[in-house]
Amino acid sequence: MAYFRTPEEVAPELGITPTTLRLICKNTGFCTRLERRRITLTQADIERVLRHLAVEQEKKNRWWEEPEPDPFAEEPHGRPAATP
Repeated sequence: MAYFRTPEEVAPELGITPTTLRLICKNTGFCTRLERRRITLTQADIERVLRHLAVEQEKKNRWWEEPEPDPFAEEPHGRPAATP
């Protein structure tokens, strides 16, 4: 039998607010809904949220990396970019 916990119980363990945890659950679907507005979390849901937070933190830590250059982008002075 699965053991369900509320966002208020889990959020302090994850170091985030219950509101932030609810937002993550809403955006990712990592939760179990018991009625329309009640969210509960199983241990598997909590582990998925932890992995999601780790991936998001890793993305934030790589903010300085430049994305691949867009070959169709214009140069700053309105000239088309040189084709390789």
